[in-house]
Amino acid sequence: MATECEKLPFAESTPVPEASGAGWLEIDGALALVVVSDSGNDGAYGIVDPETGKTREEGKLPLGKASADIEGVAAKAGLLYGVTSSGWMRVWKRAGTRFELAQDAYPLGPVDLSDKKSKLSAPDGKGMVCGAKVGNCGRDYEGLCLANKPPAGEHACVGFVASRADGHLYCLEQSGTELRVIHDKAIAIGKSGTLADCAFSDEDRLLVGANLFGTDQVVVVTGWTDPATAKVTPLAPIGVGFPEVIAARGDLIWRMSDTGGAPSLMARYRCPK
Repeated sequence: MATECEKLPFAESTPVPEASGAGWLEIDGALALVVVSDSGNDGAYGIVDPETGKTREEGKLPLGKASADIEGVAAKAGLLYGVTSSGWMRVWKRAGTRFELAQDAYPLGPVDLSDKKSKLSAPDGKGMVCGAKVGNCGRDYEGLCLANKPPAGEHACVGFVASRADGHLYCLEQSGTELRVIHDKAIAIGKSGTLADCAFSDEDRLLVGANLFGTDQVVVVTGWTDPATAKVTPLAPIGVGFPEVIAARGDLIWRMSDTGGAPSLMARYRCPK
């Protein structure tokens, strides 16, 4: 039976265009959601107060050598991570009142997929990454989530990327200073074209949000440390507009919408565990 979620008071929108991903950072002594745009917006971001929804700051992230199609965002250890739809990862750090690149874009594995637009189906073979300058190709990644306290071990999953093309979460392993996506460690979530984002709560509860084509459904993934036996359980259909971003802390869930422009709609919910 689906959980009954309560919609809480929150600003209805942020000026940030096409909200595509969000990560938790402490900025100026207060916890905040850093919301990032996708392609066509030159790395636009906003810092959103998680209690009121007020946008405290707007700016542009430095992009380096890869495209601006940042589709998934997560934060860990004070750093902001962003993955493009083609499978290239950047890392930013806060420097005073701005962000700067802590690590320029690198591929999550061999560049082994065509740069052609995704047909929203699994590409042939085990390829995982397209070119740095293209978007919406290959696995067409839409979301990024990183565990706060991942399991130890050389081949442990420290997080996941969400593929819109085939509806799977793919494990990310740590390899030195970089993350690597693993084709054979995946969790099937939904139909192609429906995955919008994934998020770990502060307690490392893994949530995945669908877009409007997936009826805004949010699911909980338990046992995610072993993708082969992980269990996917529906939580509730929640979201506004064309929901893309999902963020979570405790029993609270935030969703933000990408409808192709500005502003981006937002909503906050309390969903009992």
